[in-house]
Amino acid sequence: MSTVTLSHWQRGRSQPERPESLRAVSAIESILGCPAGGLLALLGPRRPRGRPLPTPPERLENARPVYGPEPLLARALGEEEFSRLNEGTVPVSVQETVHLDRTGRTARHTVTQVVRATHDGADHVTAHLNVDEPPGPPMTASAQCGVLLDQRCVPALGLTTLRIGFGRPLARGESTVVAYTVDLGPHGHRTTHHERALPLHVRHYFLHVVFHPEALPASVYGYYRAHDGAPRADIRTLPLSGSGTAHILPADAAAGVHGIFWKWPGTTT
Repeated sequence: MSTVTLSHWQRGRSQPERPESLRAVSAIESILGCPAGGLLALLGPRRPRGRPLPTPPERLENARPVYGPEPLLARALGEEEFSRLNEGTVPVSVQETVHLDRTGRTARHTVTQVVRATHDGADHVTAHLNVDEPPGPPMTASAQCGVLLDQRCVPALGLTTLRIGFGRPLARGESTVVAYTVDLGPHGHRTTHHERALPLHVRHYFLHVVFHPEALPASVYGYYRAHDGAPRADIRTLPLSGSGTAHILPADAAAGVHGIFWKWPGTTT
């Protein structure tokens, strides 16, 4: 990145939009010690190119297929609430970290996301977490940015939903940061994957899996699915860092399901 480009960003003559520019902004956040996504949240909407962007209702309608033909989330929330899922907001960036314990089970899930209001009055988002087998003790959830308004667990579906308020209604075009943590109790099976359905294109998506040093996988892979129920595609081997972690960071993440799966020693799946 040239000093001229940085000067243009500072003066507002241009803004980072290309994947490599957004990665540079993430690097600047780290250098300056800013919260992840803090500078990205300050970016305005993309300059229009080609055909105009669809209206929010159209984007929401196009997003529905990502959840598959019979979405569990619709069963958990009810069809009416699901049809209005996160209406009035669009995601700008999503960063999540999954911590596994020494038994190979998911112990903690943390998420930080930046959302932008598409019209006046948006005041909350609904998040969800899938767990293959319900934990023993109840899950505990907390919000670090935002206010946890409601938590619903549906053990039969292996699903927990969280409604997180912004603290006040947003004006159209305004952005805010939502951050939350879910701690899970013991559950029956070792975890073998984690994935997130992105119903809309997201500029910046980062998924980080932290393995316990006493339970490292034999191999780790990243993948993409066009929708919930579709087979895994774009499977690629991921290196395991020296600290026992793996991550994916797709630039300009397309709508769909992005995830990481791993194989435990002595297993083939």
